Amino acid sequence: MTEDEDKPNPEKLLKKIMHEEGLRNKGKLKIFLGMAAGVGKTFAMLEAAQKLKKAGVDVVVGVIKTHGRQETAQLLDGLEIIPEKSIIYKESSFEEFDIDRALQRNPQTLLIDELAHSNVPGSRHLKRWQDVMEILSAGINVYTTLNVQHIESIKDIIEQIAGITIRETVPDQIIDKANFIELIDLTPEELLLRLKEGKVYLGDQSTLAARHFFQEDRLTALREIVLRYTADKVDHDLKELPSENQRSDTWKPRERLLVAISDSPHSQKLIRTARRLAFNLDAPWIALHVDTGKFLDEEDQATLAKNLTLARELGGEVITISDTDVAKAIQRIAHQKGVTQIIIGRPPKHLLFDFLIGNTLIDHLARDCSDIDLHVIRQTIVYKPKKSKWHLPRFSSHFTSYLFVSLFVFTLTIINWSFLPIIGYQIAGCIFLIGILILSLSFKKGPIFFASTLYALIWIFLFTPLTQNQSILREDFVLLALYFFTAICTGILTDRVRRNSLFLIKRERSIEVLYDVVQDITSSQNVQQALASITQRLNHVLDGWCEIAIKGKDKKLAFNSLSLFKNEKEQAAASWVFQNNKEAGWSTSTLPACQNIYIPLSGLKNVVGVLAYHTNTNKKLSVEDKNFLYTVSQQVAHYLEHSFDEEKTHQIEQTKEIDKIYQSIQKPLIKIKEISITQNNKDLQNAAEEIFLLLDKDKRRLS
Repeated sequence: MTEDEDKPNPEKLLKKIMHEEGLRNKGKLKIFLGMAAGVGKTFAMLEAAQKLKKAGVDVVVGVIKTHGRQETAQLLDGLEIIPEKSIIYKESSFEEFDIDRALQRNPQTLLIDELAHSNVPGSRHLKRWQDVMEILSAGINVYTTLNVQHIESIKDIIEQIAGITIRETVPDQIIDKANFIELIDLTPEELLLRLKEGKVYLGDQSTLAARHFFQEDRLTALREIVLRYTADKVDHDLKELPSENQRSDTWKPRERLLVAISDSPHSQKLIRTARRLAFNLDAPWIALHVDTGKFLDEEDQATLAKNLTLARELGGEVITISDTDVAKAIQRIAHQKGVTQIIIGRPPKHLLFDFLIGNTLIDHLARDCSDIDLHVIRQTIVYKPKKSKWHLPRFSSHFTSYLFVSLFVFTLTIINWSFLPIIGYQIAGCIFLIGILILSLSFKKGPIFFASTLYALIWIFLFTPLTQNQSILREDFVLLALYFFTAICTGILTDRVRRNSLFLIKRERSIEVLYDVVQDITSSQNVQQALASITQRLNHVLDGWCEIAIKGKDKKLAFNSLSLFKNEKEQAAASWVFQNNKEAGWSTSTLPACQNIYIPLSGLKNVVGVLAYHTNTNKKLSVEDKNFLYTVSQQVAHYLEHSFDEEKTHQIEQTKEIDKIYQSIQKPLIKIKEISITQNNKDLQNAAEEIFLLLDKDKRRLS
């Protein structure tokens, strides 16, 4: 090993120091993990809390659900309990964990039961695990409980085993950040005995559970899963223990995974599979969505947004691009990112045409990505598309387009009819076909299909001569079919070319706006001028209104006279985003009742501000627009952080210059003071001391 190889990597060393610094500032998380309800997770957590209290630790109960178990309730004796907060939802009152009171109390350790719990709408966060993350960010240690079926990456496996639908899940990132995981193990026989004794559920709920979920074979499978998951977690943590110098090459992650996702519910299984593989390989992974321009209704857009959010929550890097060729887009991103394994879904059925010509996505990737391993995941649950998708194609053209092509066809009909005795009906058909080809250059598929059908009916009924010869009649129909097929193919190909052009225009527009943002940053004389130019450009591109609030001298957001931060509720949401470095507000899972969406301006070191966006429509923010806002936010954050650093550096240099000036002034004053003391001149001595005080006061003011 050479001397250069012995030297530590500065970037890795800095990253490690920043990571350790972040861990010191955050609380520690301990999860009591079990295979099912009733194994004793809450009981074990309360026992641990009582031991901490005896050791002198400040332990407080945030929320505990005893479910009527007396032995568990007895362990609450002597522990301080934070009262739950009442939330009114649909004219009913619900009790939820009061995160504000918990943060104000600021104990050393906080007990929060049922990590996978979904909060009532109106709470700060939609999920309790989000409350826990905020508590940890405040430097408070958290003890919590979790069942294995609520872990996101293995949700689909347990649904197949248990035959149930799991609605509440926790991202694997939360489990990865846990400092301690204590497995609460119990044999299926012991758990079923506890169920019979009424120590799991009360009343008829125990009988119902015994008939469905609580069966010995299912519990045995769940126990195996939780034991294996815990073992994998320990093995993964062991790889993180050696230092960079001690770690051998075999410990370094060499793999990089990519999973292709769409608006299909099946993509959720692909994402979980990718996460499990990446976890076992200790490798980064990417979730890629290719926007082909396909029409997506509100339900499809919601499913796509859910899939992308799931990928982010599980720790994947989310990339969305626009391209009409999915295979080429996947291949391009895979080679750009150095991907070694691609994960895609296998459709339940193959079209015969695609199968014969080998034109499926799998075939394309297998041929063009021969240097990358390909994982094809079967679809265990067949998701039937909505019936409306199999009805007539959706046409987005305006009514005036159909009116114009109708007038064009009728005009062409009059011209052909006038010259019919000269040119004959077959030449008239060719003229009709040329007219359709001309229309296809300016109109979309809908008007072209309509014009082709209209032309076919006019030609067959008005121009084709009546004859008793069946062979001639067959020739006319064959000729009509060929004309119609040619027109349709031309319309489809022209529409595809037009769609590619729109993709290029859209991509160029985004690049142009980003370029203009960079230009505004470099050409602006000060920060306020740059922010005004950037927000003006965003308002012009997006169908909404943007404003940027930056960090003030007091380390808090300076709202000034910004209109989007007009009330205390919006200001509180923006301040929360600034403090926690997470998005919140409209169209998010945190503070969704707000009118605006707030995106943190996160630089390399800290958060320097918040970008607020208010839509002019009621539609949720599209994936493309959201990614665009995040890209702009990142550029603005780096600019602001650099500007703040320059200002701070300038202030430090200015302070140094002030010190030099005052030191040069103080030297003769010190001599004057010494002379006054020697000569016992009180007036001169008092004057010198007064000048010293004035200089010190001015120095503090200038600094």
